[in-house]
Amino acid sequence: MRRITFEAKTLEELVELVQHWVGADQHLTVPAAPSAHENLEEVLARIHSSASRQFLRELAARALSDQALVIDDGLRMRGGLPPGRSFVGVLGVANRTMRRRAGRELISWDPRAGGYRVSAEDARTILATYGPPSSDAPALAQPAEAGEGYH
Repeated sequence: MRRITFEAKTLEELVELVQHWVGADQHLTVPAAPSAHENLEEVLARIHSSASRQFLRELAARALSDQALVIDDGLRMRGGLPPGRSFVGVLGVANRTMRRRAGRELISWDPRAGGYRVSAEDARTILATYGPPSSDAPALAQPAEAGEGYH
């Protein structure tokens, strides 16, 4: 079977190339880009790690109270990780997937608070998707002074 490929930097350029190739300008349209909410829901559906999900639940709960989430051994234990283990992989899964799908970061570091944050809108979507932090989990760690905590 023959195959024809097109290369373009944007979806609009690709549609333009295809339209020119088939001579059907009036019949092809560019699909609407998904909303930020849809992108986040897609990203959350791709996250399967219990540690990542627990981290995002707790991060979202903090965000709705305008607080940063500090990574400490208590959070690691609630996420099923051993004390002292790096959270880089847990953070990276969500941010890498969000960058690929939506072109933006989901989680940001707040050096003044010494913890991580998400936007309130993203927090509401996270909690609607995953539910609140586990009720059997110990209370969330208190915010650390700037520069304290692990990241």
